[in-house]
Amino acid sequence: MKKTVPMNLVTLGLREAGEGAPESLVEMLLACHTRIRRFARLALTVGARPELPPAEVKGAVAQCLRYFTEALPLHVRDEEDSLWPRLAGRSPALDATLAQMRAQHFAHVSRLNALQAALEAVLARPGEPAAHRQLAATASTLETDFEEHLALEETELFPSLEDALPAEEREAIIAELRARRTKPS
Repeated sequence: MKKTVPMNLVTLGLREAGEGAPESLVEMLLACHTRIRRFARLALTVGARPELPPAEVKGAVAQCLRYFTEALPLHVRDEEDSLWPRLAGRSPALDATLAQMRAQHFAHVSRLNALQAALEAVLARPGEPAAHRQLAATASTLETDFEEHLALEETELFPSLEDALPAEEREAIIAELRARRTKPS
């Protein structure tokens, strides 16, 4: 008889076993995309599961709130402040991709605000089905938007980074990404 292991939402948001630290610029950006997908899925899962224990729901929601209000904005800054200025003007195709990326970043703001409100509602009332339904709907829309956005970057932007940017510039970007995530002493 196979033993059933209960779902632990909190562990869904954590780094997976064997997931090493990325080293190249593209690996770092793709790792961020993996986390975006993971936390979007976690928010959707929480929304779809109002029957889960309140403590588990609160832990998962707290992780999502922290990710979407602290970590995701850093990734957007990585793209807006480190990639965009170095890539703009290199080619018409790259400029079109960058313009689309920036427009999507702008469009995500209102959806992320709605997600934050839905997460806070579930945090305040973890057993309230209506709050969960709102979270599920909001997270589903955002997950779809994110997938379109991430696919654009992964197919149109990231493959061009090595050709478009010399190694020194890629290393400078990596240093900027790491500096954004280092808390001042």
